[in-house]
Amino acid sequence: MTHGFLRLARCDKGAASIEFALVGLVAITLFLGIIEFGRSLYMRNEMSYAMDLAERQILTNSTVANADLETVIRNAITFEVPANLQITFGTTSVNGLAVRTVLIRYPVTLLIPGLTTRSFTLKVDRIVPPSAG
Repeated sequence: MTHGFLRLARCDKGAASIEFALVGLVAITLFLGIIEFGRSLYMRNEMSYAMDLAERQILTNSTVANADLETVIRNAITFEVPANLQITFGTTSVNGLAVRTVLIRYPVTLLIPGLTTRSFTLKVDRIVPPSAG
């Protein structure tokens, strides 16, 4: 009985699969995390670009309608579901100067299955002064 147990204890068959299970889990989770981070960064950059286009419209024509700005923003966004994009327009005063505010929000749900059901929101906002001309 003791001889069989010692032989089993010294056996290294299957050690590679155990090592892969331990290291592979960490490596795959890290890889998926990098993909999710890159996806979120891409979405945030595209939202920022869409906001830049809207800001440019306001600066060239301070009377541009909010509906036209929303069309510009939605046409510039190519990721995921554009219907989930939340766009808010407003006006405020900064040092006595009336300015327009634009806020874009997009709820992001992680694609990694089973990790979490929570989501987070990407947000881009701008305060745009009236055009000089």
